[in-house]
Amino acid sequence: MMKTHRFSLLSMLFGILLLTSLEQASARSFRVNMMPNGNVNSCANCHVNPRGGDQRTAFGQDVFAITGRGNAPFWSDTLAAMDSDGDGFTNGQELGDPDGDGTAETGAQVTHPGDANDFPDIPDPEPVSTTLFIQAEGKNLTLTWEEGGTLESADSPLGPWSPVERAMSPFQTTADGPTKFYRVGDGSGGQTFTVLLSGGQEVPAVSTGARGSGTVSIDGNMLSIHVKYEGLESDFTAAHIHGPAGAGANAGVLFGLSGTDLHQPIDANSGMFTGSMEVSDETIQAIQAGEAYINIHTAGNGGGEIRGQINP
Repeated sequence: MMKTHRFSLLSMLFGILLLTSLEQASARSFRVNMMPNGNVNSCANCHVNPRGGDQRTAFGQDVFAITGRGNAPFWSDTLAAMDSDGDGFTNGQELGDPDGDGTAETGAQVTHPGDANDFPDIPDPEPVSTTLFIQAEGKNLTLTWEEGGTLESADSPLGPWSPVERAMSPFQTTADGPTKFYRVGDGSGGQTFTVLLSGGQEVPAVSTGARGSGTVSIDGNMLSIHVKYEGLESDFTAAHIHGPAGAGANAGVLFGLSGTDLHQPIDANSGMFTGSMEVSDETIQAIQAGEAYINIHTAGNGGGEIRGQINP
């Protein structure tokens, strides 16, 4: 009688453990199916030991913070935008759904969102075909590039850049005088503009030692910018391209520069805008008409501390 009782008790405990294990496996499988390409790493997406245990990967910890031990949906644009394992790629990029809309991209390179040593292999871009070659003989310089490129020069690497007239390759010049910088464009027909920012261009004018300079290029609806600013007298708060308005007039915001990947702050009072982004037809038209300007706003000057018209 005692042996039968013990056997029944052991059988019951085994049944409970088996049921618990099956429930956990079912829950994990359920979660795997709720994320794009979740089957690639399966339960290992979230669990260090997929066969059991509660130790979670960095991605698993972020998922658990959303679901707890429940089976609520968790995949979203918010989770997709996070970089759980800190490898420089978002969870969405690693799982093939960068937008977080639940639809995996065809042919995506899927990696582990919870393993910092597993990330997409991005090949180095091919070098552009408009490389500038400089040959020096004494003070005489010969600049050579592949046909189709456009040559520009500037007194500073930040510009303003100006087209070099009659600059057919090879182009000959001399090294006399101050330092000169040259660059070659790809000849795609894009337009390049310069911008010099100061407090005096604000409306009304602002007395400040801050300044900024650089270039803006447009090609179709793609805007490329490389503008550096420094010396703001209070903390940076925002920056925009405004228009349509000429010098001496104010206008609304056409395009926000702060809060985008273009903005690279150095500290609270200096930084740069660099990179490319698609913008609206209205923004392109204002720039081409000379009726767009960059305005940098600060804590002490909410209407703008430095401003610069975008000029051809």
